[in-house]
Amino acid sequence: MLSNDQARKLVDQVLSYSKADNCEVRIGAGDAANIRFANNSVTTSGRQQRIALRISSTFDARTGSVATNETSAEALKGAVARSEELAKLAPPDPEYVEPLGAQKYPQIEGFDQRTADSGAKELAEAVRATIEGAAAKKLESSGFLEREASAYALGNKKGNFGYTTLTDYNYTTTVRTPDGTGSGWALSAGHELGAMDSRAVARVAIDKAILSQKPRKLDPGRYTVILEPAAVEDLVLLLFGGGFDARAADEGRSVMSKKGGGTRVGEKMFSDRITVRSDPFDIRIPTVPWYGGISTQLAGVGQFFFGGGGGGGASFLPVERRTWVEKGVVKGLSYSRYWAKQKNTAPTGPASWATIIHGEDHSLDDLIKSTERGLLITHFFYIRFVQPQTQQYTGLTRDGVFMIENGQIAYPVNNFRWNESPVNVLANAEMLSRPVRTERAIVPAIKTHDFNMASVSDAI
Repeated sequence: MLSNDQARKLVDQVLSYSKADNCEVRIGAGDAANIRFANNSVTTSGRQQRIALRISSTFDARTGSVATNETSAEALKGAVARSEELAKLAPPDPEYVEPLGAQKYPQIEGFDQRTADSGAKELAEAVRATIEGAAAKKLESSGFLEREASAYALGNKKGNFGYTTLTDYNYTTTVRTPDGTGSGWALSAGHELGAMDSRAVARVAIDKAILSQKPRKLDPGRYTVILEPAAVEDLVLLLFGGGFDARAADEGRSVMSKKGGGTRVGEKMFSDRITVRSDPFDIRIPTVPWYGGISTQLAGVGQFFFGGGGGGGASFLPVERRTWVEKGVVKGLSYSRYWAKQKNTAPTGPASWATIIHGEDHSLDDLIKSTERGLLITHFFYIRFVQPQTQQYTGLTRDGVFMIENGQIAYPVNNFRWNESPVNVLANAEMLSRPVRTERAIVPAIKTHDFNMASVSDAI
């Protein structure tokens, strides 16, 4: 694992080669392990240690960037020189914002040594319950479990430096019936692999596979639906990405744009039950202590460069708690550093960062018992953007759709293609479960009405 001292030394070394007005360095170093299985047998297992650097040089708002995974003096000198050559060829960025000076980043406890130490033996033990449970019932299981221990650092010529470590794991499994008509799916994610209840994950996927066999045909239409937490993350969290961007709203390009000009901040757009906030300090979903650079789930060095640099984004500002929606009322939008400067306000992090949707004190079974007629949705698949002004998406249901009648799961039904907006889902929310950690957020199951199932899908 790259230490704080080693990261700072590497940053200083890169900056010492720079001749540019500004130079920025981002480093991601990780130790990743994984195990994959199919047909109730382990197929592959791997472990990899990686390091990657992104070097950005700027002359008069002209920026060039180079990525490298070599750390010799010769390689670093060459990378800096190439970034400077590219910068001199680039056109000036009219929205360029100067890099930040020294920042005070908070300490976030998101590293678990047991997760970092786990290898093939521990990962195999974690998937055993699914493989053996499926085989015992003559079902077919497949899945992928990965864990990563990572160190992240950043630095620039303005004197800013940051360093942190994180661990993460992500486990998904699919169990199918031999006749090909039933499919169950389950997910577990977090930063402590030892906290995963592997038997519970297996039980969910196996039970869903058995229960979803031989689905009945159901016509498309508008239904009351219960979206399990994974389905909520799949669809609803899309709203808190681009949908809450202040610039898009100001320019009339998003669902947050007000007719005639302005934004919908202060407007009650959703059910009273809906409160949404970002909390990077919540131990259930720890992040790096600055905005930009990586996502909050299993980051992977390969994903390290997502999030943008210091230019027009909010990157490298210290993270903070923020409420986006309170009891259905929009409390604020996200501002990049560039757009905040244009609007004479403070920049923020993105609304999709460490997102938490508050829930209610109900179980998923409580939501089912409260439903006279509706559909239970496991999760979604192949989601695509349709209309930004309404935040409309289209996608498919997958791995278990069940008819609920008189408060009980009555029988499985076919999958659907749907056309719907997360705005409508939150506006029509009738009941919420207690929130749980999903892959990228903490969200409840949501019971909502008038969900538009547009057509039948033959997929299982």
